[in-house]
Amino acid sequence: MSSINLSKRDQRMLNGEEGKAKQIAMKIIIRMAEIQGAIELVNITHAHIGGSIYTGIPSLEAIEKLVEYGAKVSVPTTINAISVDRKRYIQQGIDQEFASNATRLAAAFEKMGVKPIFSCTPYIFPDGPSLGEHIMWAESNAIAYANSVLGARTNRHGDFMDICAAITGRVPLAGLHEEENRIGTFLVEVPNVGKVDTSFYTVLGYLIGKHAGEDIPVIEGIKERPTLEQLKYFSSTIATSGAVGMYHMVGITPEAKTLKQALGGKEPKRTLRISQKELLSVWENLSTSDGSSLDLVVMGSPHFTLDECRELAKLVEGEIINSQVDFLITTSSYVYSQAEIEGLVEKIERFGARFSTDICLCMLNEAMFPKTTKVVMTNSGKFAHYGPGLINKGVYFGSMKDCVTSAISGKPVIDKPNWLELVTYPE
Repeated sequence: MSSINLSKRDQRMLNGEEGKAKQIAMKIIIRMAEIQGAIELVNITHAHIGGSIYTGIPSLEAIEKLVEYGAKVSVPTTINAISVDRKRYIQQGIDQEFASNATRLAAAFEKMGVKPIFSCTPYIFPDGPSLGEHIMWAESNAIAYANSVLGARTNRHGDFMDICAAITGRVPLAGLHEEENRIGTFLVEVPNVGKVDTSFYTVLGYLIGKHAGEDIPVIEGIKERPTLEQLKYFSSTIATSGAVGMYHMVGITPEAKTLKQALGGKEPKRTLRISQKELLSVWENLSTSDGSSLDLVVMGSPHFTLDECRELAKLVEGEIINSQVDFLITTSSYVYSQAEIEGLVEKIERFGARFSTDICLCMLNEAMFPKTTKVVMTNSGKFAHYGPGLINKGVYFGSMKDCVTSAISGKPVIDKPNWLELVTYPE
């Protein structure tokens, strides 16, 4: 007998009256609810599947078994990037068996009615969730972005929970789904740094994530509203260096119109005043290579947006990449198509860079590049963190402009950003 207060429909699904797939999914949802200490379930309006990466036959067969049992998603559902670029994997030298199994996994989700966006940035797509909606999103940057920037409600969770939630339309009412658990507890005071670029938000997110622990950060001191791209990179690094599922930016994010609202009218448990020394340390330590020549530039973790394509196209106009440098950009087919229409793909490819869709940089491995590839550079803080382990090489971190300059010259050229020199606090 479950300790969870089930609705009549929950009980029907649990009894198998709506099919075996829903019965299996409901059992998993209820077990997770018990582990989380929830006493009831709540409806969701949207799901984003993170279990899209092919990790072996057992995980593939588990999803295909759900299809065999007639599983269909019951709410609008999108899916994360997958393990292969289905249009380009042959020229990328991907093992045929691996590519076939990864494609089977993607196809199984599509058979359940999952919208095949194959992207780690579901928040850029039309018809996404809004303030107060309960959802089940996977992918760490998307979870942080949804909770914080959109004000939707989702927890961090393991694979398979997401598809079970999509099938049943239900999740445990626990964690960040509950109002009281969304209140900020860790105040972060950000200094005046003048005009900032995206690398500032990358570094700031990484720094705060390292300090956050189990607390919800409240960031005070951001003067101008960050762009979508800056919030994307901030969300990715705060969730990479720490287990942060939500943050508040005072005056920016919807549940933090004031500092008082963000903190729920209480005093913070602790306060961190960001220093120039800490910002500099993170910026320097995101670079782990010491090579003097450059072989590879990678961008698109999280996936490149249309505005990033526009920015890159301007930077590379009239330029040609150094012949020894490979330049890879990962994005969704959705963004790629938009960029094609605007002529951005042509400009970027004329420079010498190449696109790959469906996959993300976090799916890269050493075998995907020539053995001569030694020195790598990125503008992604997330890849700077994971890259050395994924491709067994040190990685330089720099701005998009740094990456382009380096790709042209054939060697790492990284300018210290101005904001690192302008750290001040008001008296």
